[in-house]
Amino acid sequence: MQFNHICFMTSDVEKSKKLWCDLLGFHVLTERVIPDGDGPDSYFNQQTLDDIFHVKNSKSICVVLQDDEGTSIELEQSLNPAPKQTPKEELQYLNTGVHEVALTVTNIDEWFEKVKAAGYELQTPYVWHAKGLYVRSFLFYDHDNNMIQLVEYD
Repeated sequence: MQFNHICFMTSDVEKSKKLWCDLLGFHVLTERVIPDGDGPDSYFNQQTLDDIFHVKNSKSICVVLQDDEGTSIELEQSLNPAPKQTPKEELQYLNTGVHEVALTVTNIDEWFEKVKAAGYELQTPYVWHAKGLYVRSFLFYDHDNNMIQLVEYD
């Protein structure tokens, strides 16, 4: 089995694209409002999207991003129903669910300064070292309080 992608449900797809594209270097593969019909190039028809969202007449913006190494991220902003931001305390490690996405980088100290300068909230004010894992790392929060971890192997 190979990892395919992770989807971030976002309250503001433009802010998410700014993080993922402008800061982290991903590029947009496709962006469209769904449902987008029944044609051969469509992603979802209305019935399928309604079944996925469990809401009649659901609608969203779907953006698929990829970096130069092939890592894919999906950003989705619900237009109907309106998105509800998950409270930060519910996104912490004490609750079940996916709470972070980790990306391997080089030059972790440069990344730390770049993320800090961009104004994102850092989980710790320093890059920490997990000696037994042979990594240096830090986490930061996007505008929806999702944790993103950058990791560099020693």
